[in-house]
This record gives sequence, C-alpha cells and structure tokens, in this order.
Amino acid sequence: MDRSLEAIRGQRADAWRKETVPYWRYMGQSGFPGFVALAVMSGLIGYIAFLRRVPPDFPIAEVGAAVLLPFLAWSPLRSYLVSADTVFLMPRESGMRAWLRPAGRAGVMLSGLLLLMVFLAYVPLYRQGTVPAAWPLIALALLPFKAANAWGAWTERRMAWPMAARLFRLLRWAATVLVLAALLSQPLWESAPFGLLAAAALAAAYRLPSKHRFPWERLIEEEWGIRRRWYRFFGTFIDVPVSGDMAVARRSYLTWTAAALKFKRSNAYTFLYAGTLLRTELGGIVLRLTLLGMLTAVLTGRAELLSGWGAVAAGLGFILLTGVQLGALSQAHRHSVWRHVYPLPESQREASLLAVVRWVLAGSSLLVWLSVAATLAPAGKYAQVGAALLAYPVYALLLRPGSFKRKLAKERNGD
Repeated sequence: MDRSLEAIRGQRADAWRKETVPYWRYMGQSGFPGFVALAVMSGLIGYIAFLRRVPPDFPIAEVGAAVLLPFLAWSPLRSYLVSADTVFLMPRESGMRAWLRPAGRAGVMLSGLLLLMVFLAYVPLYRQGTVPAAWPLIALALLPFKAANAWGAWTERRMAWPMAARLFRLLRWAATVLVLAALLSQPLWESAPFGLLAAAALAAAYRLPSKHRFPWERLIEEEWGIRRRWYRFFGTFIDVPVSGDMAVARRSYLTWTAAALKFKRSNAYTFLYAGTLLRTELGGIVLRLTLLGMLTAVLTGRAELLSGWGAVAAGLGFILLTGVQLGALSQAHRHSVWRHVYPLPESQREASLLAVVRWVLAGSSLLVWLSVAATLAPAGKYAQVGAALLAYPVYALLLRPGSFKRKLAKERNGD
C-alpha cells in the first residue's frame, strides 16, 4: 500500500466523496436544486430589469466592492486532517507541503472561478458608470490581488495566537475592500500603486506576529468546521451522523430572549432548543438568511421588479430557505442520553421544538415583511404589501410547522 502523504490525502478525499454521494442524492430528490435554480433565475431577471434603469446616484463602485470582496478575500483550504494526525503525521511535517499543495491549488481555482463569474455579472453595471478603466484590465489586476489574499490567508492560519489571526484577517479584508473601491472608481494608473502600497504594508505587518511552521491545530479545527457545516446542510434533507460537538457562540445580543422564558417545568425543552438555536451555527445561518432576505427585498423593491411582486417573491424565497434550515434543529440533542434521564415527556419535547421553529420563523418573516413594506408602501404598492402580509405568516405559522410536525412523527415512528 502506498503510504506517501499524497496517497493518504487522496484516500481521505475519496472516502469523503463516497460518504457524501448518498446525501447529494437525497438533496436532489428534495426539490431543493429546483428551488435554487428558480431563485437564481428570479435574481437574474431582477438584475436585468435593474440594469435598464439604474439611478444616476447609484453607488456602483461601492456595491461592486462589497459584492466582489467575499470572493476575493475568501481562500478555502480543505486539508482532511484529523486530531490523530498530530501523533502519526507530525514526524513527517517536513513533507506536509506536498499534502497541502492540491488543496491550495483547488481552493484558489474554486474561489477564483467564482470571482470571475461574479465580476462578469458585475461588468454590465460597471459600464453604466464613469468606467475609469477598461474592465478586462481590471480583471487582470484582480489576479495578483487574489494571489496576495491567498498568501495572506495562509499566513493568518500559521499565526500562533488566534486573536492575532483574527485581527490580521480583519485588516486584510478592510484593505481589500478599499483597494477594490479604488480599482472600480479611479483610473488604473492611480489605483494600482495604491493597491501595491497596501499589499506591501500588510506584507511587512505580517512579519510581526509569531507563527507556527505548520498550523496543525488550526487546520484540524478548520477541517472539523467544514465537515460540521456539510453535515448540518445534509441534515436538513436526511439523517446524518453527528460530527463532534456543536460549536458554541456567545451572541449576547440574542441569548437574552431565551433567558426571558419563565423558569418552569413546561419550558424546559423550549429553553433547551431556543438556547441551542441562538448559540450554535444554525442560529448564525438563520440570522444571515434573514438579513440577506431583508436586503434583497429592499433592492428588488427599489428596482420595482415585476411592479413590486419581485420583492414579495424574493422575501418569500428567503423565508422558505430559513424554514428549510430550521429543520436541522430536530437533529440537536436527538441522541442525548439526558432526554431519557430527566422525567420529561417526549410529547413535550416535540411541542417545544415546534414552538421554537414556529416563532423564530415568524420573527424572521416579520423582519422581511417590514423591509418589503418599508420599500413598497411609499411607492403605493399596497396590494403587494398586503399579499406579503398574508403569505409570509401562512407559511411561517401554518405550512412549515405542519410539515415539520409530520417529519417529527415520521422520525418517531422510525425510531
């Protein structure tokens, strides 16, 4: 058997692909790809309609910088490392560059391809402005910029102190968005030197923190997080194995809502699931989907897509996505032994789980509807606002909880 580092990594990558193939099949059977395709088509239609009547004062460069920033600064790295590797592979640390080389190449190619696609989609909007530089030249300028971000992300992974890594990541993203804004708003002969100066300053600053030669713990933690996110995504469609403990976030700006529950026996499971949602990654997903739904509703509403119905549909689409993600809450604590230790009935657990899903989805729907109403009501689109006020609560309070209740009953009968 070939025990070279490249062969071991290849075996782990193959094992991961074989493990996830069935989950992709279940995801395809759920109709989720069709929903995503419909959402993308709706977004394209709205974008094309917006391009036909871009407001004269629209911040084209600022929007372009904000849209391109994640794809330019994001540098994924799939290492397939596990905790045991700190014992069995650490003696071979000198050869680990060969282990990471395929991952680095794949990460740069993936994020670079996404960056190119998003930039090409942005070009029609860019050409509506002053066009300080030809867009092919800007595309070429983004290539070394992307390479510099990949180098910066790897250097941050090597930093010994997590706080230093977070600080330099924030600085890199801030510098990236400033250089992007300059590239999109100033002539290239002015913005290029600014970008080179920012890169040189960051490169000099990156020499200051102490670094590991090879960041074993950081890469293992990152790999664990990637697997956990994939499992959580697949868990919305089919039962998947639990991959380690759930990551916990403080979110003090939200956890007070769970603390407001009355301290009594009937609220035990409600407090458990509310706290689980608010302090785990699932809560972050719900929060981001809600904010993105609000932003999309405002943008499509201002563009008057389909006379305002586009904003209603966009908001509903994000509410549907939020409802799908909330389905993963049923997997939390499902196999916990403490459920069978404390004298709490199973029916109370399901009722509390349904209540948390219902009211969280209702709150998310309310925020999205307020964005729709604030955008469409001043324009006199009262029928659209009323339709959203009817459709959003029906899904949040009736349709999604009903389907979730049937899912819980099916799981109970299966157990």
